Amino acid sequence: MQRMENAAGSPLVVIVSGGGPVGLTFSLNLVMMMGNWVKIIIYEGRWFVDEFGITRWQGEEHGKFRRNQVVILQDHTILQLPEYVQNGLFKQINERVWPSSRNIPIREVEDQLLNLIQPFVRSGQVELICEQLDEQSKHLVEGADGSNSFVRRYCNIQMISEGMEYACGIAYEIPLNVPPSNEPLHQAVNCILSASQTRYMVSSSSSLRQGYLYIRLIQDEYNILRKYLQEAQSRNKRLDLSDHEICPKSPIWSIVRQGLKFFNICEKFVSRIIPIEINVRHASIVIRELRSESDPARTMLSFIVGDAAMNVHFWPGRGMNSGMKAAMALARNIFRSFNSRTLSNEMMDRSLLPFLHFLDFEGFMARLRAREQQGRSLRILINPIDSTVQQAHTNAHLDYCYEEYKNKLREKIIHTRQQFQGLPDWSYPTRPVTNTELEDAINRIDFNAVAQLSLANAWPTREMNGVEVLVEDIFPFSQQQYLLLPKAHSKNFLHRTPSIAPRHRHLILWIDGDETIIKNFNELNKQFQMFEESNQKSILIIVIDGRMSQHRIHIPFVRQLIDKTDLSLIINHLQIHQNVVLF
Repeated sequence: MQRMENAAGSPLVVIVSGGGPVGLTFSLNLVMMMGNWVKIIIYEGRWFVDEFGITRWQGEEHGKFRRNQVVILQDHTILQLPEYVQNGLFKQINERVWPSSRNIPIREVEDQLLNLIQPFVRSGQVELICEQLDEQSKHLVEGADGSNSFVRRYCNIQMISEGMEYACGIAYEIPLNVPPSNEPLHQAVNCILSASQTRYMVSSSSSLRQGYLYIRLIQDEYNILRKYLQEAQSRNKRLDLSDHEICPKSPIWSIVRQGLKFFNICEKFVSRIIPIEINVRHASIVIRELRSESDPARTMLSFIVGDAAMNVHFWPGRGMNSGMKAAMALARNIFRSFNSRTLSNEMMDRSLLPFLHFLDFEGFMARLRAREQQGRSLRILINPIDSTVQQAHTNAHLDYCYEEYKNKLREKIIHTRQQFQGLPDWSYPTRPVTNTELEDAINRIDFNAVAQLSLANAWPTREMNGVEVLVEDIFPFSQQQYLLLPKAHSKNFLHRTPSIAPRHRHLILWIDGDETIIKNFNELNKQFQMFEESNQKSILIIVIDGRMSQHRIHIPFVRQLIDKTDLSLIINHLQIHQNVVLF
């Protein structure tokens, strides 16, 4: 590090697409390793600047919904974060629910990480841009922009799907001072009930009295639920499970209500229901070397991490853990590459980090994918819930079958309790779960739900356990090596004006194969007339989306300050159709 401090040259500029937990984890790790030798610019369209000039997450007052999930962060992931981040992340909520992990609402993760990066914003080392990245950069790019990643599509990185499943997520919040019968279950009971079957699962926070109920669905159930929710939205109806016009006593709503009853969650505490399409897939590669459009001799590296690189099944979870581990691994690889060039006195442009320096990161991601997808997600995916649902509908209404299913479910739950309470790192050694608590859960649900939970496989926890893929095994880095927080404000610190609007107007042309479609062509002309009369900057993005052999290609070209002469040259070579493409 001493050689880095003494070396001359400009800082490495890193563009981060996506300011969620993975993007912020990457940025915090990198800036705390490299200090003034890095300039990080983070793009996130879900942010806004408040009246005090502070960047925050948009909420309901802006017409946006914050995420409601409660995530499980593993100890081996947390301990690789800088101590500054560890302490700040769990400052408000520090709950151990499952062994060797902590439960925390994803909203809390987003808020705390955004707060933790503010000292580096004030020092000028990090810049926050309240809009999505949608143009080429000449700098190193990290894509942490979710499953519909712009960076991944821009780099033409293909996704490989392992299979599909369907589910719904139910957010709830239990107020204080409710009757004892409406109090949330103890977390020990929630863990045992969740792990004893694979139809319903709760992940919750006791301190906030809120949580998320996941329900695995077959495709027909998913389609019906989605139709109901879309109809309610089109009628501007507030979700209310007691409103039988919107949520009738139909089979799909019975599935929802039975899940709530199993975990003793009152219907009136539900705030949101979301259909979930689970595509367990991964990127074919996670690094792409691109050539600059303005300077063909110049190359840049783009990386993808988090959901942009890999989607896992929610049942075993680990999605955020995988994303955070990938973010830390990439940050450490960048630091190692940059530092090695400095130590070897390579005084060339350090933004041109060599592709071959990142083979370890590509290998790390391959191991992480094998561990999380093949070692965890696919163990759920290869045992779909379909046959369980169909078999339960056949015999559940018969009394003798009901008693048999009930006994089998009781045995499964008791067996899960014995397994968990025998673990050396069980979180509740002094709080045994009683037979009465388990029996109450079974008695709260109807005969069909009893049959389904009896027939559904339990979590394959034993098969999922084992050796983890650890960041420190490939990219070792000690806590003592992280830099201290910056003390001074930068003279170049930007005090932003309150706004949630994008800084630029983006006008988009789509060229699809041999057929050209221009979105809202009349509006495009008006915008160019306005552009001629003002100094407002505008960007025209032309995206060619066609095929090369059997593969789709997606090649964006960005041009700034385009005038009508440029536009006419483009239009003269295009056949214009009246089709309108909405996206």
